[in-house]
Amino acid sequence: MASPPLHDEHLEGGDDPVVSNSQQALSGTVYVPDTSALIENPDALDRLLTDGNVVVLLHQVIEELGRLQSSRTKSDGVRHAARLVMRKMLEYRRKRLIHHGIERLLTRETEASDFAMTPAGGVLAWEPDATVGEPYSGENGDNVILAGATRVAEMAKSNGQPGFEVVVISEDSNLLLKCDAVSLAAENLRYGKVTLESVEQIYQGVTTFEIGDELLEEFLNSGSPGDRCLPVEKVLGKETDPLAWNTGVELRCGEAVLLTRANPDEGLLEDLRFAQYWDRKRHEYRPRPVLGFQPRDPKQTFAMEFLLDPDVQLVVLDGPAGSGKTRLMVASALYALLGQPTSMRVARQSQPLNPNYGYDNGLLLLRPEHASSQYELGYLPGDYETKLSPWLEPFFQAIRSLSIANEHDFMEELQATDRMTMLSTSMLRGLDIERSIVLVDELQNGDRHLAKTLMSRFCASSKVALAGCLDPIQIDNPYVDWRSNALTRIKETYRGFGPMVAQVKLEHNYRGPISTKSDEL
Repeated sequence: MASPPLHDEHLEGGDDPVVSNSQQALSGTVYVPDTSALIENPDALDRLLTDGNVVVLLHQVIEELGRLQSSRTKSDGVRHAARLVMRKMLEYRRKRLIHHGIERLLTRETEASDFAMTPAGGVLAWEPDATVGEPYSGENGDNVILAGATRVAEMAKSNGQPGFEVVVISEDSNLLLKCDAVSLAAENLRYGKVTLESVEQIYQGVTTFEIGDELLEEFLNSGSPGDRCLPVEKVLGKETDPLAWNTGVELRCGEAVLLTRANPDEGLLEDLRFAQYWDRKRHEYRPRPVLGFQPRDPKQTFAMEFLLDPDVQLVVLDGPAGSGKTRLMVASALYALLGQPTSMRVARQSQPLNPNYGYDNGLLLLRPEHASSQYELGYLPGDYETKLSPWLEPFFQAIRSLSIANEHDFMEELQATDRMTMLSTSMLRGLDIERSIVLVDELQNGDRHLAKTLMSRFCASSKVALAGCLDPIQIDNPYVDWRSNALTRIKETYRGFGPMVAQVKLEHNYRGPISTKSDEL
């Protein structure tokens, strides 16, 4: 079934619609948004109401939005989105721009000029009377929405003239399939999502090039370890698009491997300064152990480099389960805050690192509160920190593991000096996060609201590390997918932003063969 195309210029971003009070011809497209689409992006209502489009509000959607506003089982982002959509609807109502009698327009009984348009040139209307038909039960909200959309589509065809095409806009996979079953056009919401075809196209932050012996020698002779570099054009050529700031570039020459980071302002591939050291005996670079944790592959080394670099404010890590995201973040954060408590775990060449970065407010731990199970945890006992502890257990596990490896209780030191704060992502409103190291894990479960709220909190004196996995099986939030979750939004928004941002996509699961085999489940 071929669905009528959505207006990409309105559904995939661009400038705000131009306000116009002049009457214009209808586009011939009728959009019926369901609750999930409006929750995914409340601004979608305004974007759909452009260029002569007709948008029909279903009664069931209004009812569901009302329940979501005060739901105790939904996230703060969902509740906030529901409230925002309802405020938009009330504003249209206040301006008398929500119309009854849409059936008169769809059946051509009246002219479009009888319906006042929104400032952006759309028509907003209430659902006509509808009943739920077989085989669907009226007790199911999706079935009620389907029945309403079907009624609108039947009206649009009843005049016997080619005219209105009715399209359901939904983020609910079940509803999309039901629409297909009854030959009703339906599409996912496009506006506010990345316009990529697959998750593999999301920015990875690392790349690999082959070089010859001459460039290898030129790099090694260009300076002392940590200050070596190569001109980008000698590696990529003059016609290649410039690399984004802090792109991790792996240069291979036979079995020799050089790890560099891109500096587009200088046109250079620069030596890593923090996550590796030059072994003079072996005449090669080796990854630097940090609190007993040693990067196991080039991508982990790139991640550690940017996590330890105080000039990089934002580091975004994306990778599968077991790729070391949490351990990398925790090891670098503990080192920056507390240094190396003993010398037994660190090679002598790595001693020049200076952990005194000035993060006086210590460590701030956050994670979206979405369980990886369909069962609700209910009300957790204890005080605020006790309630948050189950969500932050992966961080605590990493801290305990590093404590054992270093024979030093990092958790006790952080708590004794009051340098660790646990925070719910629902408590970010109005907060200034300064002079802190902030670790946020499982960000693939965050939504647009969380992404915007979170990123607007950070001051220039803080260091922020975000992590998550874009594998669909790891996304527990039913209101987002790989295109629309907080991690994807942040990765694409901050892509190539400048020298203060770095991103690395990790690859390998290092938990062991049993964990690796689970990828086939």
